[in-house]
Amino acid sequence: MKLSGVLDKYTNGTSTLYVNIFDSPIGKIIAVGDEEFVYIVCFEDSKNLEKMFKSVAKELSCTFELGKTKLLEEFENEIESYFDGELKEFTVPIKTIGSDFQKEVWEMLRKQKYGTTQTYADLAKALGRSGTHARAIGAACGANAHLVVVPCHRVVASASKGGFSCGLDRKEWLLQHEQKHLK
Repeated sequence: MKLSGVLDKYTNGTSTLYVNIFDSPIGKIIAVGDEEFVYIVCFEDSKNLEKMFKSVAKELSCTFELGKTKLLEEFENEIESYFDGELKEFTVPIKTIGSDFQKEVWEMLRKQKYGTTQTYADLAKALGRSGTHARAIGAACGANAHLVVVPCHRVVASASKGGFSCGLDRKEWLLQHEQKHLK
């Protein structure tokens, strides 16, 4: 479904979230937020786009409107700095919506150092679970609504790059980009 259809379908409340769309080296990025938090960061062709908007709309009973807030402008500046190889860690406040387990995974991902990777099994172990929880880690990564900011692209399978909801070509690009700009 196109973004306009998603916005119309999930607009159902009194508070307003703003939707900013801008270009990046690997496709158009959609950022959704208000003056306090960024709630969604995804690519316009993300396979989970509708699911992300549905989840936020259900949690916040909000309307979606094209536009920018100061926070979304700050985020756009940060992501441009990231793509320029200057920013290594995002500082804009985000609000995650998900299960306690998903939030635990996403918080751990935010601690993952720029330019590094770890396996799904290693991330499970870092969270105090056995390596057999790797699939659950992968599912949490797949439900991540803050792509790049919560760097799920840094989690890989033991024998491959693993998955990425926006395409493995983007995951590979992000990993190579970070390697190129390590200092």
